[in-house]
Amino acid sequence: MVVAATSCKKFLDTDSPSNFTQEYIYANPNDALKGVYSIYALFNQDAFTSRLSDSFIPNTDVEVGGVGAAPDNSRRDIWSLETTDANGDLRTVWENAYNAINRANIAVEGIEQSPRATDADMKQLLGEAKALRAMWYYWLINYWGDIPFKLTPTRGGDPSALYLPRTGRDTILSTLIQDLISVEPGMKPAAEVAYGVERVNREFVQGLIARLALCRGGYWLYPDMTMRRKDDYKEYYQIARDYAHKVVYDWGRTLNPSFAAVFDNESKWIVDSKTDILYEVAFQPGFGDVGWNIGMAVDAGDHNYGSGSTYKPLTPSYAYSFDTLDTRLAKTVAFIKYDKTLTQAPISVTGLGIGNWSRLLMPTPSGPTSAKGTGINWPIMRLSDVMLMLAEAENELNGGPTGEAIEMLKTVRKRAFNSANWTEKVDGYVAGVATGKDAFFNAVVDERAWELGGECIRHYDLIRWNLFGKKIAETKQKLTQMGENAVNGAGPYDYLPVNLYYRVKADKTIEWFGSIFRKSLTLPPVKDSPSKGDNPDGYLRASWMSALYNTTTKGPADYILRSWRGYKDETGNAPVPYILPLHSSVVSSSLGSLTNDGYNF
Repeated sequence: MVVAATSCKKFLDTDSPSNFTQEYIYANPNDALKGVYSIYALFNQDAFTSRLSDSFIPNTDVEVGGVGAAPDNSRRDIWSLETTDANGDLRTVWENAYNAINRANIAVEGIEQSPRATDADMKQLLGEAKALRAMWYYWLINYWGDIPFKLTPTRGGDPSALYLPRTGRDTILSTLIQDLISVEPGMKPAAEVAYGVERVNREFVQGLIARLALCRGGYWLYPDMTMRRKDDYKEYYQIARDYAHKVVYDWGRTLNPSFAAVFDNESKWIVDSKTDILYEVAFQPGFGDVGWNIGMAVDAGDHNYGSGSTYKPLTPSYAYSFDTLDTRLAKTVAFIKYDKTLTQAPISVTGLGIGNWSRLLMPTPSGPTSAKGTGINWPIMRLSDVMLMLAEAENELNGGPTGEAIEMLKTVRKRAFNSANWTEKVDGYVAGVATGKDAFFNAVVDERAWELGGECIRHYDLIRWNLFGKKIAETKQKLTQMGENAVNGAGPYDYLPVNLYYRVKADKTIEWFGSIFRKSLTLPPVKDSPSKGDNPDGYLRASWMSALYNTTTKGPADYILRSWRGYKDETGNAPVPYILPLHSSVVSSSLGSLTNDGYNF
């Protein structure tokens, strides 16, 4: 079912139903629904919309936020891997996460103790509460490692929750996986749930089990600054394989034929519950930051669309890693922005926008002074993500790609390329990478970047693969080489343009001279050069690859030196210090049960 509506998103306004007794709230499905909706409501907090969803993640090889000359105790320190225990964002996210978890614990207890617990609608609600709880725990362990773990409610006057010690990530993940496996059969598919993929549904929970299982089977950073994974990791790859398989084959879902349409639908407030999206956080107009702090950049002006940009742009090395025939490139990477007159303008090479979402597509513009509150939904999981998880698990379990793994990779790539290019870009490409386990795994690593770039899940993948350091080092080396080769005209990247040349057409869109991917052998006439009024139809010039090279030091520009400043190993072999310290207030309120030990804090 495809629905264009906003009323379905109003459940995110639900506050905690603490004014009623638990017996009253969970006596029947209609009232229990309100208790579960109160969990969803915490997605509306700034801790999620402006932080955890897309702007809290450390810089990777795909998404990189701008970092200043020195640490400033803001989210930029999280980006550059230099966070201290005085960073207020840590407390904001931590407190919101445990608030959501506690609301979920209350709902779980209420539903399980309800006289109508076996009703089909109550089983669905139980699954939603447990899945939302698992999601918050998943995010927490990816930022803080071992954390306090509690599956029962904390109520007023109960101080015990403040004094819980850390529980191992393996225990937490194993428990949550089994918890979801137990409730998943009683849940309803999106097609049978009110509001579809704007609520947690059965196929999403199956995908979430796969995601948690790959995390459990992956690598983690330990306090002694080593990356390790448990000996039983293949058991969890098997779980991931089995549940990813269910998602792909049990519900008749297919990919939306258009990659761009997946995100355009979200920008247009269209809820598509039949194709890519398995679950997306629902926002009604007035809520949500998608299209404000992530998406196509629009300057404020006299127009009615307000303003927005991307806090964490895409790296030039990522943008240039795409095959130029890959249709995902034009949607994912924004090489332009819109100025105050809605005229296109070039964007800097170090500020490449995430173009998936655009406030210009909103059905009802929110006004010239608007910024936040776009009502654009945020995707948590898509079908193509699960297809690539299935391909990865099959490859790992069988020591190389199986027919099913190959088919999953082909399916994702078929949508990315026009059918005329399938022989070379799908069949030929996949045949070339399906020669062994390592080659296929590396292809999955690349494909997940191209398919999911801008959705801010890359760092979770890099952690479990133990590739975070390697990818940072590779990115820095590539960016340095790109700038140096372009400026000096020699080397493997000497074909890249030092400057871009463009002019604005009558329809306010940009016309590039030549290509942004390869410098032209001839230069165009430049407007107002050598004198003002010369070449009125000439081109304007914008710096491009020169922004990656410092001509004074003959080395990398500040952008490269600063973006991953907290990671010192140029070889990429050392673990990345991605684990965050607990905020000092969390430590002090725990009365000694929680400390910031290890991790080079």
